[in-house]
Amino acid sequence: MDSGLVTILTGAGVAGVFCVLFVLGVIYPRSVITDLKAELAELKEALESERDRANAAVAAASATRDILAAIQVGRTIGGGDTPR
Repeated sequence: MDSGLVTILTGAGVAGVFCVLFVLGVIYPRSVITDLKAELAELKEALESERDRANAAVAAASATRDILAAIQVGRTIGGGDTPR
C-alpha cells in the first residue's frame, strides 16, 4: 500500500483509519463473519456425524467379532470340526 495513501486516509480521521484497517484485513464486514460462523457450524455438524458413524462402525465390528467367536466356540464344543 502506498505510504502517501495511508497518510491521506489517516489524516481523514476515523473514516480514514477504518478504511486502512479494512484494506489491511483487520476489519471484516458483518456478512463475512456471519458466513464464517455458518460454515463453522456446518463443519461441526459434519464432524459430529462422522464421529457417530465411526462409533457405529466400531460397535458393528465388535458385535461381528463376538458372533464369530461364539460360532468358533460352538464348533469346538459341539465337535463340528471333526469329520463324520
